[in-house]
Amino acid sequence: MSTTTAVPDLGTVMPDLTLVSPDGNRTSLHAVRGGRATVAYFLRAADCPICLKHARSLAELAEAGNLGGASVILIAPGGAPEAAAVAAKAPSAAVTAWASGAGHAAAGLGTFLTIQHSGTFLVAADGTIRYRRTSTVPQMSLNRKELLEAVAR
Repeated sequence: MSTTTAVPDLGTVMPDLTLVSPDGNRTSLHAVRGGRATVAYFLRAADCPICLKHARSLAELAEAGNLGGASVILIAPGGAPEAAAVAAKAPSAAVTAWASGAGHAAAGLGTFLTIQHSGTFLVAADGTIRYRRTSTVPQMSLNRKELLEAVAR
């Protein structure tokens, strides 16, 4: 079964969604962002090797100071166990790992033949989306060059 959702347009406010921490605490995406510019990376799955490679790449960019001070939030579908798995597989003080339950759809990330879409969003401090890249296949859900160009704008 496939679900199609509309990815939010550039310049619109990033939808809020409930997030679950690795230890099971619930909060919202907006609360985690805390009014800061943020790169939100939505993984296809907590054990997706390509998504985890992208997560580590984002951590490296943040650690090197290449994201203009934007925080990095890694968001897996599922609950606390999935958030904990991502945190363990992409360890960095420069990122936080969360899970969205089934909330990826709130960010416009549907499924195709049970494959969860993944994507990268650059959210400005005011909550508007400055950049987005989403895909059915995880290889296409992060483009470092495009993201760095968006950060520089």
